[in-house]
Amino acid sequence: MELFAQIIITGLAQGSIYAILGLGFAIVGMSTRVLNIAQGAYALIGGFLFLTIADTFNLPLVLTFALCMVAAAVLGVVTELVINVSTRPWKPVPHITSVLATLALLVAAEGTVLLIWGSDPVLGKPIQRGTFRLFGAIVPWQYLWNIVALIVMTIALQMFLFRTWTGRAMRATAENVLMSYLLGINVRRIGAITFALGAAIGATGGILASPITWIDYQMGSTFMLFGLLAALIGGENSVAGPMIGGLLLGLLENVFLLIPGLTGGLLKQVVPMLLLLAVLVVRPQGLLGKKATA
Repeated sequence: MELFAQIIITGLAQGSIYAILGLGFAIVGMSTRVLNIAQGAYALIGGFLFLTIADTFNLPLVLTFALCMVAAAVLGVVTELVINVSTRPWKPVPHITSVLATLALLVAAEGTVLLIWGSDPVLGKPIQRGTFRLFGAIVPWQYLWNIVALIVMTIALQMFLFRTWTGRAMRATAENVLMSYLLGINVRRIGAITFALGAAIGATGGILASPITWIDYQMGSTFMLFGLLAALIGGENSVAGPMIGGLLLGLLENVFLLIPGLTGGLLKQVVPMLLLLAVLVVRPQGLLGKKATA
């Protein structure tokens, strides 16, 4: 019983990271219909910036967190400028162009991290040290903070998208860019806000992941992959979708450890892809996604 509780709690903590990374994909996709591969770059740089600032300056944790999110938001705005450098507000960027551009930004970010921080893996400082027991399992406080952060961010994003003018403008822009432009919405400004918000969310995922897993310059691609899987499995046109997809992904990865003969490396490669394949066959739009209508 204790072993099962330990695996479930660990799966939820890891799945929370995947879900937060998936939220970054979802917010950009729901607002601009852009598949932003650079989400992994925000998580990577956010994690390393947090480590550097925490080790170099004796700043309050909240201020360090805020500085990293602001830096990531700036990178998000830069991403929007790179993608739309040759487009017009009433003409969205082609999907292949956006994918290739953001992929190039991800590769550039990994190379930059290698040059600045080197190739040695590092482990971040937890938000709160220590552990407590739950159903016999030993639970680090960092696990609890990961889950709490996911819940708070999901609720906040849901309210932002459906209760504020900016959120409604973001959803309207995704539905019809030309009509939104004609109605007076500053499409480029909305795009910049969207990418800044998605980047800040991605950086949060990287910061929360750094105390529970070693990160290096190659982790940008890993962050991108698991965030994208969470969004696709849960449904990328729903705020709750990435949360369900990420938690399910984390749980299955750890539950499969109960099967004798399976190793962690195998699970990391096989389980996410098998889960995605199963979801795409049964519900191509994701578990909570809505079917596209003509």
